[in-house]
Amino acid sequence: MHDLKAHATPSVEMRRYLLLFLVAVELLMSFSFLGYIHVDPISITTAYLPVLVAGALTGPGEAAIVGTVFGLASMWKASASYVMAADQLFSPLLSGSPVGSLLLSVGSRALFGLVSGLLYMAARRLRSTAVWIAVASFFGRMIHSLMVYSVMGLFFPEAGFGPADAFSGFFTLSNVGANLFSAAVVLVFWQLTHSQLWQRFQRRLEISRSLDAGDRYHLLALAITIVVTMISVVAVTFYFVHRMDYVLEVNGITLTDTGYADMLHLQVQFLFGIVSLMILVILFLILNRRYTSYMALEGKLDSLTGVMTRRAFFPACSARLQAWKPQDGPCGYFVMVDLDHFKDINDAHGHPEGDRALKEVAQRLREIFGRDCLIGRMGGDEFALLVCEDLSPAEMEVALRRFLERVRKTSWDGHPLTCSIGALRVPEPRAPEELYLEADRLLYAAKEQGRNRYVIGEGETACAAGE
Repeated sequence: MHDLKAHATPSVEMRRYLLLFLVAVELLMSFSFLGYIHVDPISITTAYLPVLVAGALTGPGEAAIVGTVFGLASMWKASASYVMAADQLFSPLLSGSPVGSLLLSVGSRALFGLVSGLLYMAARRLRSTAVWIAVASFFGRMIHSLMVYSVMGLFFPEAGFGPADAFSGFFTLSNVGANLFSAAVVLVFWQLTHSQLWQRFQRRLEISRSLDAGDRYHLLALAITIVVTMISVVAVTFYFVHRMDYVLEVNGITLTDTGYADMLHLQVQFLFGIVSLMILVILFLILNRRYTSYMALEGKLDSLTGVMTRRAFFPACSARLQAWKPQDGPCGYFVMVDLDHFKDINDAHGHPEGDRALKEVAQRLREIFGRDCLIGRMGGDEFALLVCEDLSPAEMEVALRRFLERVRKTSWDGHPLTCSIGALRVPEPRAPEELYLEADRLLYAAKEQGRNRYVIGEGETACAAGE
């Protein structure tokens, strides 16, 4: 079961896409001029911004992951012999204190992500959420500096930096401008992911995924493409380092071992930049394909409720059941849902209110059963579902009770909206039309027992009933 939390909360899949996007952006900023401004004696960075965005849009865990990537990139850059002495403190190879450098470069940034994510989590629970998101973002740069300088003061006191340095010059014009810029960037992303346009886009991707039976094939093809591309990029990297060394030697310049290592170090940074761009392109291709698939399937969706039409539902069920493997366990449940006394609603309150009831049922089905479920409108007031989860009868009962409770919150003249349900457990693949007939018999058993209830069965046997 996938019980949605809030309308604007990203789905699990979308959170993964956002995390991958922000990791790629972090790598791109870390290995390009986009993320660093060098000021003697240390480097001031704007590469912390993806960490803040991750905390605002996803959560503390994702922000800590992006912070870890930020720290690893910083550690790699600090490990070249040509960097400034203050920057070498971030390298376990050059600082003289490997543990201290690891905690400074990676630990402080991961902690920064965790703390920022927790602050954004608290901000989301307050009124005027956008304002508090902006406030947390305004102080994000200072929080990053506080983490870094605190660890630096603890492990490298000889450098002369400590926690107090994080507050130094905080109210200068340049710092205030940088902090306002940070707040603006995070707030733009926050507002975007809470817009109706984004919610519609996310919903369409979820629908497309639920109808895409060939998804495994495309993921496999994508994985193979990524592996081949990575091998090719590594081969090109070492090839160019070798050729550059050869060209310099032909022109009378012989590199020392240290010089060759530094050139390889820079080329690997270039490699990471290419990898980050490749990730962004792959994400674009995945999302574009999903969205294109949705647009192709849009004509097969019921215009009123947004679920599949009967004509689209059965082929989608067939494809999903044919993709089932024995090691996946039972296929799930085939469920029939029928609105009780739907004709009375239309007759007493008009067809617009009947349409509202249908929309309500479709929305509650999506909320309770989530994206691992195919939902179709069979016609009139009847819906069918293929719940593709291995739920026990007890777990299915919990889901159905929750659905009935939520539906009953909609009422007319004090009369709540109710449904009758027949749920057929599907231990192995069968023709959807056969499942439909058996689930329909369970549905009418629920109606005969008084409506506003469910009957769960397996094969021809009803094994549970309730309201």
